[in-house]
Amino acid sequence: MWIPRFTSLRIRMTALLLGVQLVCVLFVVFLHPFLIPDTSYTDIADMTTQDLIEDSLTTDASGALVIAPTPALRRYAATRPDLIYAIAGADGQIARGSNKYLSDLLKQIAPVRLEDSEGFDTRRPGKGPIYFDTLDTRFGKLCIAVTGESFGIADIPSFFELFKPLVLVYSPLMIGVFISLPLLIIWALRPLSLVKRAAASIDLHNIDHPLPTDGLPNELRPAVEAINAALARIAVGWQQQHFFMANAAHELRTPVAILQARIDQIRLDSESRTSLGRDVHRLRRLVDQLLIIARLDRQQTTSFTPLDIVDLLQGVVADCAPYVLRSRRSIDLQCSVPKCEFTGDRQALGSLLTNLIDNATKAEPEGGTIFVKLDAEPTHITITVSDHGAGIAEEDRQHVFEPFWRKDHHEPGTGLGLAAARDIVTLHGGSIQIDQTPGGGASFRVVLPVDPSIPSK
Repeated sequence: MWIPRFTSLRIRMTALLLGVQLVCVLFVVFLHPFLIPDTSYTDIADMTTQDLIEDSLTTDASGALVIAPTPALRRYAATRPDLIYAIAGADGQIARGSNKYLSDLLKQIAPVRLEDSEGFDTRRPGKGPIYFDTLDTRFGKLCIAVTGESFGIADIPSFFELFKPLVLVYSPLMIGVFISLPLLIIWALRPLSLVKRAAASIDLHNIDHPLPTDGLPNELRPAVEAINAALARIAVGWQQQHFFMANAAHELRTPVAILQARIDQIRLDSESRTSLGRDVHRLRRLVDQLLIIARLDRQQTTSFTPLDIVDLLQGVVADCAPYVLRSRRSIDLQCSVPKCEFTGDRQALGSLLTNLIDNATKAEPEGGTIFVKLDAEPTHITITVSDHGAGIAEEDRQHVFEPFWRKDHHEPGTGLGLAAARDIVTLHGGSIQIDQTPGGGASFRVVLPVDPSIPSK
């Protein structure tokens, strides 16, 4: 037997409970004849027989009653070989077509039983019961005797006719149950929806936030508590890793600074000094990225201070210019306003811009120009860093902001710069996306809201 397997717990519970209810209803309905006094399936068959015989009644030329079996009565009797019947009028006159044995009984019983409104039955040795009853027909009140009937498919209309009052009473109740049951299940499983929403919001920044267990059924609470325990263990491991990374980055800053000072003091040819300077620059950037990521993991906004974005851009471009020029590229800064007040983390925003310019320097062909552009609006500012390199494929744009992701692992880099850039933008309530530079290349467009509490679209 094939049973559909629903993936939804709500659908499973609804289908199961509705199925059980339907089985119970059918069981009660078909068992009902045995629960009602003086009612059985044979009584239902007797109702069908009486209706068919009544439809077969007619009169001959002299006005005497005649049973002329209709096709329906013939088909019904053909499936019940023991079925016999007889009809008598109020005067005891037997209708032609009646069974002789039953007719003899009716001649004696009819004048008496026609005064009663209820039927009765009697038994004959070795045979089934004989049912006697009165019928109100178009020919007046008649007495009928029937035996040999049995319940079958043809009696189903009489079955439903008998229990029509029961169906009319209970149908609204059943319809109400069928409608309310799914709604009650949805209400009962509402805590699971809260758990699902809480789980969807968990990331590395709020991994220490447990899933809610209030209102959960006892059967599901242990599973959610086990997940919370696993999240707590992961949070401890992540905090330990974060602590190590932050301390390691802090410890590396001094050796890198000393290394840069030693290089500046020793005499080197131009090519060696350029090569060592580039390596130290990359090492310093790596340490700075680790420190920025360590700070951003705590989602701290307490370091936000008023600043001038134009001044910040000019400072970052000035710091990056020697490295860009040594790489045989140039850089151009374009600002739509001479001054732009903003509230944010100056060090983090500086790292963001440095990362974007560094990536553009790697992608820009020798002799090309990197463009840094600022557009200020009343509600937001837009910073665009454009290069004219090979660009970034559409299928790679969703991956470039993932930590440690690199399309070609043979190229230099750590894969942390753009991941840190995305976190910095997110901390400031902004957005970052990659567009294609006209003529070829990649343009990183950063949109930051002037009010950090209002995220940009």
